[in-house]
Amino acid sequence: MTGSDRTVTDALDRPELAPLWRAARERLERNGRTVTSSPIRLDGLSDGEVAAICGLLSRRRPRSNDMRVNLVEVDSVLRSGPTARGLVDTLEAMSGPVRDRKAERAALTDQRVALWTAAGAHPVVARHEPVRQWLDSLRRRGRIARIDADDPVALLTGALDTVEWLLAHRDETIERPIPLSVLAAVRLGDGHALDSDSPLGTLLADALCELSGLSDPRAAWAHFGVQLDRVSSSALALMLPGVPGTIADTACATAEPLRVTHRMVERGFGLDLGSTEVVWVCENPAVLSLAADRLGRRSGPLVCLEGMPSSVTSALLRTLCEAGVELRVHADLDRGGVAITSHLVERFGATTWRMGAEDYLAALDGPTSELHHPIGSTPWDPELSHAMNEHRRAVHEEAVLDALLADLDAR
Repeated sequence: MTGSDRTVTDALDRPELAPLWRAARERLERNGRTVTSSPIRLDGLSDGEVAAICGLLSRRRPRSNDMRVNLVEVDSVLRSGPTARGLVDTLEAMSGPVRDRKAERAALTDQRVALWTAAGAHPVVARHEPVRQWLDSLRRRGRIARIDADDPVALLTGALDTVEWLLAHRDETIERPIPLSVLAAVRLGDGHALDSDSPLGTLLADALCELSGLSDPRAAWAHFGVQLDRVSSSALALMLPGVPGTIADTACATAEPLRVTHRMVERGFGLDLGSTEVVWVCENPAVLSLAADRLGRRSGPLVCLEGMPSSVTSALLRTLCEAGVELRVHADLDRGGVAITSHLVERFGATTWRMGAEDYLAALDGPTSELHHPIGSTPWDPELSHAMNEHRRAVHEEAVLDALLADLDAR
């Protein structure tokens, strides 16, 4: 673009003409970049905008500030101007490419056809009806579109290849389970290719949940003899009773906080849950740490969530529930803590621990902080959400430690 062209373009690219250019761009992008005679509506323009558009098109000012503009007319005016550029070229010079959304939609349709054609032709689909049903479900739910993938065809083909391998080798992997990272490295050359946050890992977890009938991805992978990471993440616990001579018993005898891995939960690690009826559940590690320091062996059994429970913490809580243990949960009295409590009440049938309206109102006499977000329903005590939304103060666990530790003290 020459300097004189730039000067002319700058003269066109001014606020008073912005409604015209914006409406023209929207029309062109919608109809495939085609300049048509169908008028565009420009309603509610300011006096300055009307004057500028009329000046550009050499029109008399209309009676109102509503205008109808023919893009063929605008294109002709621009072509007869100093730069001799049409409407599309002028818009692109001012504010970047004018997209052809019509062509983009057609291309997207073609891509989808290619995706499902390639998937339907995969050998595993013909041999295994449940895989075909999963594909139908995948297409119906639009699941692929929500996964960030550069090449959806390659992604889905890779998922079907892996499903085919898992189905063919399930007897072997059930007998000798393999870690997920080993499967990824051996099959795909990348130990992280099947991680839960990767496109392929996300898609495969969806497939295996569908094929196994299980909602938990960890359990679905295990159904095919594949173990997710069993040692890197852990749940934090204190005074969980154990069978004599086990890790749990040693930690309990010394009142030492214990990190419990998935592997330990799966193997039981010596829990003796017949000797306890209640396990307390808190949100923040400070509660558990001070229970160990101040109460020691007098502390009741305690599990710390460290926020919304991770998969290993959920597995531990599920083990406790299945053994008939009552879970009593306390969390911060803020939006996050209420969400955590709701999750445990709904998923594990937990009862609440100092999480009622009376507890909240009593705690307002102590340290509080601003409650930045409104609180949703609190089914275990509907008055709690009303009180929190009225007072707009948050109460963190650390502010009511003395009361929590008194409850935990088994004296």
